[in-house]
Amino acid sequence: MRGRRIVLGVVASLGLALAGGTVAAQQEQGPAQSPPGSTGDAVLEYWTPERMASALPVPTPGVPTEGIALTAKPMASGDPGLVNGWAPGSGPYVEQRQTFARGEEPGFASPQSIGTAPSNPLSGPYGPFQRWTMQGSYTPYPRSVHGKLFFSLNGGNWVCSATVVSRSTIVTAGHCVSDGSATWATNFLFCPSYYQGGQFPGRGCWSGVTATTSFQWFNAADPDYDYACIVTATTGTQVANKIGNVTGWVGRAWNWNDAPEMTFGYPAAAPFAGNIIQQTASVDWYDVDFTAGGPASKVIGSDLTGGASGGGWFLSWRAPGAEVTDTDDNPGTDPAGANNGPYINGVNSHKRCAGGTCASPPTATTGVFWQEMSSPRFRVDAGDINDSEDVFAGCLAHSNNNP
Repeated sequence: MRGRRIVLGVVASLGLALAGGTVAAQQEQGPAQSPPGSTGDAVLEYWTPERMASALPVPTPGVPTEGIALTAKPMASGDPGLVNGWAPGSGPYVEQRQTFARGEEPGFASPQSIGTAPSNPLSGPYGPFQRWTMQGSYTPYPRSVHGKLFFSLNGGNWVCSATVVSRSTIVTAGHCVSDGSATWATNFLFCPSYYQGGQFPGRGCWSGVTATTSFQWFNAADPDYDYACIVTATTGTQVANKIGNVTGWVGRAWNWNDAPEMTFGYPAAAPFAGNIIQQTASVDWYDVDFTAGGPASKVIGSDLTGGASGGGWFLSWRAPGAEVTDTDDNPGTDPAGANNGPYINGVNSHKRCAGGTCASPPTATTGVFWQEMSSPRFRVDAGDINDSEDVFAGCLAHSNNNP
């Protein structure tokens, strides 16, 4: 991590009140939106090849969880729902929004029994997962929706991962747009299909226009609200068109339980180099409410490192034209079938840790659960004006997303 840390306000106490008051009081505050900043040509001029090459991976934030109850059966309240994405060349986009009664939603995989959650980093077991490097071209849909996100924050240049969810909107983690103590990142630049040395020929990058995240993340670094979106410019460095018209975009999912998760990102901290997409397959293992009184985050098995932050979790995934090959003969860790989705269902967010300092590597009493990854639940909740769909609505309503 080179001694640098940008996430300042990670919650460690069950009783800690968020900035602006209690959990109940903060619900009166809607999502936070960044002020106008450097966009367009100014951002493109800022991100020289040298700056892009030297940008550091944002350290995956750790949260001490001694004394916090782990819920073995992940549960989200509210009816599950889906809204479709769009593949390039598939004709005009027609939104198809579906809501299912709880208990009557279609199954994407059989829930997997994986034992008791560990109490410290050495006790195990970790949630089972598969990981492999994405091979082949990154330009066919839906691979085309993944990319690297470059930005500046607190005097440094950083890199995360993100996913295209509309004509001019990407989704990422809250800690990739703000430090969690009311400071915004700037100089957003998103490069889809990033591969090896930089911008993919014929794709290029798009600058960010504005960002939105939850009130809870922006003001108090609440991991259970660590999601964000960024509106992108209408033209890129190589293509005079909106990013979604070039890459396509994925659908969104909310309020799902016991789901298989296919996750993606560009991990850049050791042992990864940050220039190739890594993907994992796992299932929702358990819940942990990092900040008491609010929604819980979901946890899967994953060993992705810094730089993968903000990369998408998917309720279902398909390789271009086919389901990803099964690698372990275990249906519980597989993505859904080829004709479903993809629907983004979370983002790489936090890792749980013990000992109060989140030291790494783990010892008998302290350290990071490096084979886990959490995501805040993507939710629709009438009683919460900072749920994921409320935050994303702030970006999707921007005129840059118009046809």
